[in-house]
Parts: sequence; C-alpha cells; structure tokens
Amino acid sequence: MDILKTNDPKEFLAFAESCLDKDNGHEGLVIHVCEEPCVWTGQIPTLDEQECIRRGLTVCRGRYLGGSIVNMPGDLSLCLTTWGDSEQAPQWVDKLAAYLDRRGIAVTRDDNDVLADGKKVLSWARATTIDGWQQSVVHCSVGRMDLELVEAVCTKPMVKVPGSLVEYGITADELLRELRL
Repeated sequence: MDILKTNDPKEFLAFAESCLDKDNGHEGLVIHVCEEPCVWTGQIPTLDEQECIRRGLTVCRGRYLGGSIVNMPGDLSLCLTTWGDSEQAPQWVDKLAAYLDRRGIAVTRDDNDVLADGKKVLSWARATTIDGWQQSVVHCSVGRMDLELVEAVCTKPMVKVPGSLVEYGITADELLRELRL
C-alpha cells in the first residue's frame, strides 16, 4: 500500500484520485494535516464556491456524493483506498473515541460522528465505486474552529456544531501516534 503524508490539500486530492485511476488504481492511504483553511466537498452542491474564492480557500472536490467539510489549521484528515470493503475508518474513529475517553474527555456517538461536549470532533464516511474500489475517510477537528467561516461557506444547514480538539490539548500528531500512522 502506498502512503503519503502531506500538508497540501491539492496533493491530498491528487493522490486520492490516483488511487481510483481506471487503469492504474491502487490501495493507498493519504494523511493530511491542514496548514491553511481549506474545504473538502463532494458532488452534491453544499458550498458557496464564490464565497470560497472571495476568502481565498482551496476547494478540493472528491467523487463522493456527500457534503462539505471546512478544514482548520491543525485538522487531520485520512483517506484510505482499498479494493473491496474495509472497516478501517469506523475502527480508527472507535480507537480515537476511546483515546479521548481515556484522556477524560466525555464523548458521545451520533451515527458516524463523535461529539465532545456536544460538538462534532471526529467523523468518518466511505463510498464504493462501481469498479469495486472503496474510499474511507476520517476527519478530526483539531484546529481552532472558525464557526463564522463554516457558516459563510457551507450552504447545507448545520445539524451538528463542529468542535475543536485543541481545546482539550489534543494535536494531530498525537492522534496519528494513537493510530500508529
């Protein structure tokens, strides 16, 4: 399996897309620790793209259908591409939720999300292509949350308020060590 760790969201997307290449697809893991605010988004319009341009945000559009995630500096994102089904993303989130609990952070589960003090700090999703490749993603809200930015660029109504693990002294590197990545 190919593994890439990057701070560049465009490199993250290019690597994830290369894993799904029709002729040269391959299993891979890309790890992104955000340095500048950026947005992951899917094919369903849930983003004010003009506002993103106005704010100078990098927008990376994946092939998945889902919504948009605004990444703050310090946030951690993982994208695992496998041939066939994988349970890795929910297992990673389970492991991180248990770690937060051991650190004394009260967490609750809400479907594929983990909340700390009622705010979403971990989430996972996955999508399978017609060809049989599966991409599983994990997002860890680590950096200081800019709720005004999220509300300005996301057009889908917010159901769960995003949180920030840095408020509990948690870093992306710490989470990667816990996952042994």
